[in-house]
Amino acid sequence: MTTRSDAAAGHLQPVIGVSITQFSVIHALMSGLYDGVFPASQVLSAGDFGLGCGHALNGELVFVDGQIFRCTSDGSVSRVDESERVPFAEVSVFAPTLSMPLGGSGPLDRAGFESLVGSLLPSRNLFYAIRVDGDFDRMLVREPIRQHHPFRPLIEVMRAQNESELGRTSGSLIGFWAPSIYQGISVAGFHLHYLDDGRSVGGHSLDYLIASGTLTMQAMSSLTVRLPHTPEFAGADFESIDDDLAIRRVEQSRAPLR
Repeated sequence: MTTRSDAAAGHLQPVIGVSITQFSVIHALMSGLYDGVFPASQVLSAGDFGLGCGHALNGELVFVDGQIFRCTSDGSVSRVDESERVPFAEVSVFAPTLSMPLGGSGPLDRAGFESLVGSLLPSRNLFYAIRVDGDFDRMLVREPIRQHHPFRPLIEVMRAQNESELGRTSGSLIGFWAPSIYQGISVAGFHLHYLDDGRSVGGHSLDYLIASGTLTMQAMSSLTVRLPHTPEFAGADFESIDDDLAIRRVEQSRAPLR
C-alpha cells in the first residue's frame, strides 16, 4: 500500500542543478552585521523566490514571483529597488515538484502544518523550498525596527520588534526548511515569511492558522553561499555565538526575548 508520504517522497527528489543561493550567513546577522552588501539585482539573478532582510534591518524581505517586497515596522509594504543593497537573502528558482491541497479536514495550525510537511520529507538532510498560497484564519508576523550604528547583536535588537496580528488574510507563506547541521549558516528547520495578496501587509511569520490553500514544495540539490567581502565580516567573531539557542530564540520567539 502506498501512503501519501511515500507518494510525496517520489515528488520531492532533488534535481541536479537546482540550488538555494544564500547571500551571507545567519551568524553574520546574529553578530550585528546589518549593512547592505549585495545589490538586489544580483540577488534576483540567483532566484525569483525566497526571503531576506533589508539594509540596517529595515524590514523583512519577501521574494515572490521575481519581485522583492519589504515589510517594515510601521506596517507598510513597498517594492525594493534593484539598486538597493541587502545584508542577507536566501533565494532559489522555484519550480515545485509537489502540490497538495490544505484545509480539507479543517483549519491547520502551525504545529499541524509543520508536522504534515515533516511527514512528506524523503530526507531530513536536504533543503526544501516551501510555499503556501491560501486563506488564513490568523497570521502573526513581525518586522524588526530599523537600526543605526553602532549595531547591536540581533538577539538584543529583537527584544523590541513590531508584531502584527493580521486576523483573517489571504496571501502566501514563502520560505525554506533546512537541516539541523546548517544552523548558523542558515536557519535550521522552518523559516517562513508572509505577504498578503494585496501586497499591503507581511513579515516574518511567527504563527498562523491555515483555513485552506495549496502547499507547493521543491527539494534542492545544493546550497551555494556567497560571503560578504567586507572588513567587518572578515573580522567578526562567530565562534562566541551560542548559535542554536540564540537563533531559535530570535527566529521563533515573540517579543520580548528574555
